[in-house]
Amino acid sequence: MLLRSGPQPDRAAAVPVVSARVVLPALLLAAGAAPALPAQERAVSPAPYTLPNSAVFVINSAAAESYTISVAWPDGAPPAAGWPVLYVLDGEDNFAIAAVTARRLAHAGARSGVEAGVVVGIDAGPLARRVRDYTPATPGWTIPAGRPASGLATGGGEAFLDLIATRVQPAIRARWRVDATRDTLLGHSFGAVLALHAALTRPALFDHVVAVSPSTWFGDDLLTREATAAPSRAAALIAEGDGGDAAAALATRMAGARFLALPGQSHGTTMLAAMAPAVTFAFGNSAQ
Repeated sequence: MLLRSGPQPDRAAAVPVVSARVVLPALLLAAGAAPALPAQERAVSPAPYTLPNSAVFVINSAAAESYTISVAWPDGAPPAAGWPVLYVLDGEDNFAIAAVTARRLAHAGARSGVEAGVVVGIDAGPLARRVRDYTPATPGWTIPAGRPASGLATGGGEAFLDLIATRVQPAIRARWRVDATRDTLLGHSFGAVLALHAALTRPALFDHVVAVSPSTWFGDDLLTREATAAPSRAAALIAEGDGGDAAAALATRMAGARFLALPGQSHGTTMLAAMAPAVTFAFGNSAQ
């Protein structure tokens, strides 16, 4: 699916917009030529679905690695303080559903209690880079055999958070009128580990974090140790499906954190189940 830049957002600045590509799984066609249309529909040429008010650009890290950034912004003028922002990890999988969910809830207005906001997807890229970027440093510890991503390098979380703080957030704030005091980071699995690590160790970076199915086992319960050392520094929503006792226990250690049970959901389905609560946490009136 191709995105188009759409109407120019408020406070346009020189962030380059390049080719756009975001996939909505429900709309994905099989590879190859588009299927033939019925005769009565052939008068209109087939065209890819596009998401209005959206743009895609590339940001390079200090190590010269390229990260694709997708942005969706609301119609109309922003509020005086600017729009809140939801930064979504694994953007290639989660950006489109987050953007559409945010718009749907904002359109409901008072019924949902959700305001309009800007959604920013940050693509993870290859699996090895994702595992490295989304995990904090754990000297002397490696992912054990039998665990997801065993054998892959970890510990690049600080550099990745620096990328967000020094390059991604400034790019968003330069081009869109946003409220820098209402940034939320949303992550799943290892991305949830990074979100909670950021809340516990760099609380000024995001006002809120949403952690869906965090891999609490990472680093021999690293997050539990961090939460014990800084129990009152995180504003977090932790969501987990069946068998989420460890995530629930972690939430109790974090003052200001809330736990959201997602019954009937497995690790692979919790992100979709948590999307509306995550958007509400980021853009709801109570987030002000």
